Amino acid sequence: MKNFRILTLGCKVNQYESEALAQLFLQSGYRAAKEGEAASVSIINTCSVTNMSDRKSRKLIRQCVKDGGVVAVAGCYAQAKPEEVANIPGVDLVIGNGNKHKLPSIIEELLHQKTMEKISIYPLTAETSFTAVPITDYREKTRAILKIQDGCNSFCSYCIIPYVRGRLRSRNPLEILEEAKLLAQNGYQEIVLAGIHVCHYGVDFPDDVPIRDLVDLLRELETIDGICRIRLSSIEPMAFTDKFFRYYEQTRKLCPHFHISLQSGSDTVIARMNRHYTAEYYLKIVETLRLIRPQTMITTDVITGFPGETEEEFQETLTVIEKANFLKVHAFPYSRRSGTVADKMPHQIAPNIKDERCQRVIALSQKTEAKILEQAVGKPLMVLAEQRKEKGFYGLSENYLPVMIQTEREISNRICKVIPHKTDGTFLYAKLEK
Repeated sequence: MKNFRILTLGCKVNQYESEALAQLFLQSGYRAAKEGEAASVSIINTCSVTNMSDRKSRKLIRQCVKDGGVVAVAGCYAQAKPEEVANIPGVDLVIGNGNKHKLPSIIEELLHQKTMEKISIYPLTAETSFTAVPITDYREKTRAILKIQDGCNSFCSYCIIPYVRGRLRSRNPLEILEEAKLLAQNGYQEIVLAGIHVCHYGVDFPDDVPIRDLVDLLRELETIDGICRIRLSSIEPMAFTDKFFRYYEQTRKLCPHFHISLQSGSDTVIARMNRHYTAEYYLKIVETLRLIRPQTMITTDVITGFPGETEEEFQETLTVIEKANFLKVHAFPYSRRSGTVADKMPHQIAPNIKDERCQRVIALSQKTEAKILEQAVGKPLMVLAEQRKEKGFYGLSENYLPVMIQTEREISNRICKVIPHKTDGTFLYAKLEK
């Protein structure tokens, strides 16, 4: 029997699409390759958000070429630079985001014909339809990702995503609800809503659609029996409207954790990034969320060394990070992306300065995270036991605190009440409440 392996880089949307691909290959008569086993077909679902992402993608591609079999490269790196990918020795197929779901049938054609076009890419600029392969089961996972939206219309000056994902498209809400029901029936208690621009879910719907936006969708998802937790993937500040705050006051299932993209704490840099908020507006959102539910945790992304960023502007970012009291900051040095506005901006920052600033953000983030975890010791938490570890399980609390549950009991995929008794600055260590 032919077997397959899928390697995934990047965001939760890519993770969702890899699971959908796996389901399609299984339905086509393939089996998943075991660890250490050579695969008949290797698929690398790539990311291209930074130059580092491109390098990681190339490394995985070359690794799969060495293993033999058919090598197919999909995802954002393939969409952005198809010729570059196709020129990597050993690559058999380069397929874009628009027809990624056709991979099993295209692979079959390749295996039988032996000769076909290596590159299968079409531009997504005019794409208006939403293509999704419903997923009812995840391999070895207890949290299920549910893709609700694709594409982006924002065109931040540094970002390549609108060019490789296309314009904003929202998924039919009835399809989303049906998939969530099937996931609940298969034992998934937590779902993570994912998309490229989740906060703009529904803006492309006609006026007569009853579910018009993200809040409407969240309210409907809450009615599904078996779904105990709903979590949002990365979200933009524009999501937090008065309607959202009213919903947050009432919700029984939405987790009190949000990954709200900041990117910079300097208003002048934010404006050059073509992002439509201010540092004050961002901090007000964080304050309001915590006033409604004090246990709310916020994580974020920050780009250091954006073109023209002065030391004073960078210090403004550090100030916002301190005020926001983030649980975690994912920091990245600015990465030039061909075709974006920022790539042609003057006053590009030297790599050593970008990297040094990035390390300062990471150090501040680690200090804040350790303090937050220390404050959580001794306080009850509800944790979904996800992965078996030595002498227990790893899981996340509702507000995204990482917990090691020390127990000999079998608690996989159970939401357990625990009391943390210590932290090492990275994890909380807890025992089941008696």
